[in-house]
Amino acid sequence: MKARTHQNRIPKFLLALGLCLGCLWLLVLGAPAAFAQTNIDTEKQTKIAALKKERDDAIEQVKKIVNQPLPRYARVPGMRVRVETYDPGAPTPDFDNVDVRQTQQLVDASQPPFVTCDLASGVVFRSADTEFNEMTKYFITDRSVPKKKLTEAEMLEINRLYRIIGQCRKDILHLSAPPMERPETAATDTETDSAPVRQPVPRENYIKAAIGVSAVLLIYVLYLLLRRLMRSCR
Repeated sequence: MKARTHQNRIPKFLLALGLCLGCLWLLVLGAPAAFAQTNIDTEKQTKIAALKKERDDAIEQVKKIVNQPLPRYARVPGMRVRVETYDPGAPTPDFDNVDVRQTQQLVDASQPPFVTCDLASGVVFRSADTEFNEMTKYFITDRSVPKKKLTEAEMLEINRLYRIIGQCRKDILHLSAPPMERPETAATDTETDSAPVRQPVPRENYIKAAIGVSAVLLIYVLYLLLRRLMRSCR
Protein backbone atom coordinates (compact mmCIF):
# COMPACT_ATOMS: atom_id res chain seq x y z
CA MET A 1 0.00 0.00 0.00
CA LYS A 2 2.82 2.42 0.87
CA ALA A 3 4.57 1.75 -2.44
CA ARG A 4 1.34 2.35 -4.38
CA THR A 5 0.73 5.58 -2.48
CA HIS A 6 4.26 6.71 -3.26
CA GLN A 7 3.79 5.85 -6.94
CA ASN A 8 0.50 7.83 -7.05
CA ARG A 9 2.26 10.84 -5.63
CA ILE A 10 4.84 10.93 -8.45
CA PRO A 11 2.43 11.87 -11.31
CA LYS A 12 0.77 14.50 -9.13
CA PHE A 13 4.14 15.93 -8.23
CA LEU A 14 5.17 16.01 -11.89
CA LEU A 15 1.87 17.69 -12.79
CA ALA A 16 2.39 20.35 -10.13
CA LEU A 17 6.00 20.81 -11.25
CA GLY A 18 4.86 21.21 -14.85
CA LEU A 19 2.30 23.82 -13.88
CA CYS A 20 4.91 25.67 -11.87
CA LEU A 21 7.40 25.64 -14.75
CA GLY A 22 4.66 26.78 -17.12
CA CYS A 23 3.84 29.73 -14.88
CA LEU A 24 7.51 30.64 -14.69
CA TRP A 25 7.77 30.44 -18.47
CA LEU A 26 4.83 32.81 -18.89
CA LEU A 27 6.43 35.21 -16.43
CA VAL A 28 9.71 35.06 -18.32
CA LEU A 29 7.92 35.85 -21.57
CA GLY A 30 5.62 38.52 -20.20
CA ALA A 31 7.85 40.37 -17.76
CA PRO A 32 10.29 41.80 -20.34
CA ALA A 33 7.40 43.10 -22.42
CA ALA A 34 5.82 44.69 -19.34
CA PHE A 35 9.13 46.28 -18.35
CA ALA A 36 9.60 47.47 -21.93
CA GLN A 37 6.15 49.09 -21.86
CA THR A 38 7.05 50.80 -18.59
CA ASN A 39 10.26 52.13 -20.14
CA ILE A 40 8.31 53.41 -23.14
CA ASP A 41 5.84 55.23 -20.88
CA THR A 42 8.68 56.77 -18.88
CA GLU A 43 10.46 57.90 -22.03
CA LYS A 44 7.21 59.39 -23.35
CA GLN A 45 6.64 61.37 -20.15
CA THR A 46 10.22 62.63 -20.31
CA LYS A 47 9.70 63.83 -23.88
CA ILE A 48 6.42 65.53 -22.94
CA ALA A 49 8.10 67.33 -20.02
CA ALA A 50 10.91 68.54 -22.29
CA LEU A 51 8.42 69.77 -24.91
CA LYS A 52 6.39 71.62 -22.28
CA LYS A 53 9.54 73.34 -21.02
CA GLU A 54 10.51 74.35 -24.56
CA ARG A 55 6.99 75.67 -25.18
CA ASP A 56 6.89 77.61 -21.90
CA ASP A 57 10.35 79.11 -22.52
CA ALA A 58 9.19 80.33 -25.95
CA ILE A 59 6.05 81.82 -24.41
CA GLU A 60 8.10 83.70 -21.82
CA GLN A 61 10.33 85.13 -24.56
CA VAL A 62 7.27 86.31 -26.49
CA LYS A 63 5.89 87.99 -23.37
CA LYS A 64 9.17 89.84 -22.82
CA ILE A 65 9.08 91.24 -26.35
CA VAL A 66 5.38 92.14 -26.36
CA ASN A 67 5.36 93.74 -22.90
CA GLN A 68 8.37 96.03 -23.23
CA PRO A 69 7.84 99.22 -21.19
CA LEU A 70 7.16 102.57 -22.85
CA PRO A 71 8.40 106.01 -21.74
CA ARG A 72 5.73 107.67 -19.59
CA TYR A 73 4.83 111.32 -19.46
CA ALA A 74 2.70 113.24 -17.00
CA ARG A 75 -0.58 114.43 -18.44
CA VAL A 76 -0.91 118.20 -18.31
CA PRO A 77 -3.69 120.53 -19.43
CA GLY A 78 -3.67 121.36 -23.12
CA MET A 79 -2.31 118.00 -24.30
CA ARG A 80 -4.04 116.36 -27.25
CA VAL A 81 -4.63 112.88 -25.90
CA ARG A 82 -6.43 109.89 -27.36
CA VAL A 83 -7.97 107.53 -24.78
CA GLU A 84 -7.98 103.79 -25.47
CA THR A 85 -10.58 101.54 -23.87
CA TYR A 86 -9.55 98.46 -21.92
CA ASP A 87 -10.51 95.29 -23.80
CA PRO A 88 -10.09 91.98 -21.91
CA GLY A 89 -10.59 89.68 -24.92
CA ALA A 90 -7.77 88.23 -27.01
CA PRO A 91 -7.77 85.60 -29.80
CA THR A 92 -5.35 82.69 -29.73
CA PRO A 93 -2.76 83.18 -32.50
CA ASP A 94 -2.40 80.65 -35.30
CA PHE A 95 1.07 79.68 -34.13
CA ASP A 96 1.84 77.56 -37.18
CA ASN A 97 1.07 80.15 -39.86
CA VAL A 98 0.56 83.71 -38.60
CA ASP A 99 2.92 86.52 -39.54
CA VAL A 100 2.62 89.24 -36.89
CA ARG A 101 4.11 91.77 -39.32
CA GLN A 102 0.91 91.58 -41.36
CA THR A 103 -1.35 92.32 -38.35
CA GLN A 104 0.66 95.22 -36.90
CA GLN A 105 -1.40 98.42 -36.73
CA LEU A 106 0.39 101.74 -36.20
CA VAL A 107 -1.18 105.00 -35.09
CA ASP A 108 -2.25 107.26 -37.95
CA ALA A 109 -0.50 110.62 -38.18
CA SER A 110 -3.85 112.37 -37.92
CA GLN A 111 -4.35 111.02 -34.41
CA PRO A 112 -3.40 113.04 -31.28
CA PRO A 113 0.32 112.87 -30.46
CA PHE A 114 -0.33 111.31 -27.08
CA VAL A 115 -2.34 108.29 -25.99
CA THR A 116 -3.47 106.89 -22.68
CA CYS A 117 -5.75 104.16 -21.36
CA ASP A 118 -8.91 104.53 -19.36
CA LEU A 119 -7.16 102.57 -16.57
CA ALA A 120 -3.99 104.71 -16.56
CA SER A 121 -4.92 107.99 -14.87
CA GLY A 122 -2.57 110.97 -15.18
CA VAL A 123 -0.10 109.15 -17.46
CA VAL A 124 0.29 109.48 -21.25
CA PHE A 125 2.49 107.91 -23.92
CA ARG A 126 3.71 109.09 -27.31
CA SER A 127 1.41 107.70 -30.00
CA ALA A 128 4.35 107.22 -32.38
CA ASP A 129 5.89 104.76 -29.89
CA THR A 130 2.82 102.51 -29.74
CA GLU A 131 1.10 99.89 -31.85
CA PHE A 132 -1.82 97.48 -31.77
CA ASN A 133 -1.47 93.89 -32.93
CA GLU A 134 -4.33 91.40 -32.71
CA MET A 135 -1.91 88.46 -32.98
CA THR A 136 0.25 89.47 -29.99
CA LYS A 137 -2.57 90.63 -27.74
CA TYR A 138 -2.88 87.10 -26.29
CA PHE A 139 0.44 87.58 -24.45
CA ILE A 140 -0.16 91.06 -23.02
CA THR A 141 0.20 90.94 -19.24
CA ASP A 142 -0.79 94.54 -18.44
CA ARG A 143 -3.57 96.04 -20.55
CA SER A 144 -3.71 99.26 -18.58
CA VAL A 145 -0.98 100.71 -20.83
CA PRO A 146 -0.43 100.77 -24.62
CA LYS A 147 2.10 98.42 -26.20
CA LYS A 148 5.46 99.36 -27.64
CA LYS A 149 5.82 99.51 -31.43
CA LEU A 150 7.87 96.44 -32.39
CA THR A 151 10.71 96.46 -34.86
CA GLU A 152 11.00 94.17 -37.89
CA ALA A 153 13.56 92.02 -36.07
CA GLU A 154 11.36 91.70 -33.00
CA MET A 155 8.36 90.62 -35.06
CA LEU A 156 10.45 88.05 -36.94
CA GLU A 157 11.61 86.68 -33.61
CA ILE A 158 8.00 86.38 -32.45
CA ASN A 159 7.18 84.50 -35.66
CA ARG A 160 10.03 82.09 -34.93
CA LEU A 161 8.88 81.58 -31.34
CA TYR A 162 5.31 81.05 -32.49
CA ARG A 163 6.45 78.20 -34.74
CA ILE A 164 8.19 76.58 -31.76
CA ILE A 165 5.06 76.93 -29.64
CA GLY A 166 2.88 75.47 -32.39
CA GLN A 167 5.17 72.50 -33.00
CA CYS A 168 5.48 71.75 -29.29
CA ARG A 169 1.71 71.85 -28.89
CA LYS A 170 1.25 69.35 -31.71
CA ASP A 171 3.99 67.04 -30.43
CA ILE A 172 2.59 67.09 -26.89
CA LEU A 173 -0.90 66.30 -28.19
CA HIS A 174 0.46 63.43 -30.28
CA LEU A 175 2.43 61.91 -27.40
CA SER A 176 -0.43 62.35 -24.92
CA ALA A 177 -3.02 60.69 -27.15
CA PRO A 178 -3.83 57.04 -26.32
CA PRO A 179 -2.37 54.51 -28.78
CA MET A 180 -4.86 53.43 -31.41
CA GLU A 181 -4.21 50.67 -33.90
CA ARG A 182 -6.29 51.62 -36.90
CA PRO A 183 -6.25 49.81 -40.27
CA GLU A 184 -4.17 51.61 -42.89
CA THR A 185 -6.73 51.02 -45.61
CA ALA A 186 -8.96 53.95 -46.41
CA ALA A 187 -12.60 53.83 -45.42
CA THR A 188 -15.00 52.74 -48.11
CA ASP A 189 -17.94 54.78 -49.30
CA THR A 190 -20.32 52.39 -47.57
CA GLU A 191 -18.97 53.29 -44.13
CA THR A 192 -20.88 55.98 -42.26
CA ASP A 193 -19.66 58.39 -39.60
CA SER A 194 -22.27 57.13 -37.19
CA ALA A 195 -21.12 53.50 -37.36
CA PRO A 196 -19.26 52.41 -34.21
CA VAL A 197 -15.55 51.77 -34.65
CA ARG A 198 -14.24 48.70 -32.82
CA GLN A 199 -10.71 49.23 -31.63
CA PRO A 200 -8.43 46.21 -31.02
CA VAL A 201 -7.37 45.50 -27.47
CA PRO A 202 -3.80 46.75 -26.87
CA ARG A 203 -1.19 43.97 -26.77
CA GLU A 204 0.10 45.09 -23.40
CA ASN A 205 -3.31 44.32 -21.85
CA TYR A 206 -2.92 40.66 -22.82
CA ILE A 207 0.59 40.64 -21.38
CA LYS A 208 -0.56 42.13 -18.08
CA ALA A 209 -3.43 39.65 -17.88
CA ALA A 210 -1.09 36.72 -18.57
CA ILE A 211 1.33 37.91 -15.88
CA GLY A 212 -1.48 38.30 -13.37
CA VAL A 213 -2.96 34.86 -14.06
CA SER A 214 0.49 33.26 -14.01
CA ALA A 215 1.33 34.86 -10.68
CA VAL A 216 -1.92 33.59 -9.12
CA LEU A 217 -1.38 30.07 -10.47
CA LEU A 218 2.22 30.07 -9.29
CA ILE A 219 1.24 31.06 -5.77
CA TYR A 220 -1.51 28.42 -5.72
CA VAL A 221 0.80 25.65 -6.96
CA LEU A 222 3.49 26.57 -4.46
CA TYR A 223 0.88 26.49 -1.73
CA LEU A 224 -0.26 22.99 -2.76
CA LEU A 225 3.33 21.74 -2.95
CA LEU A 226 4.15 23.14 0.47
CA ARG A 227 1.00 21.66 1.95
CA ARG A 228 1.72 18.23 0.41
CA LEU A 229 5.30 18.36 1.62
CA MET A 230 4.23 19.13 5.17
CA ARG A 231 1.77 16.22 5.12
CA SER A 232 4.42 13.80 3.84
CA CYS A 233 6.77 14.81 6.62
CA ARG A 234 4.28 13.85 9.36
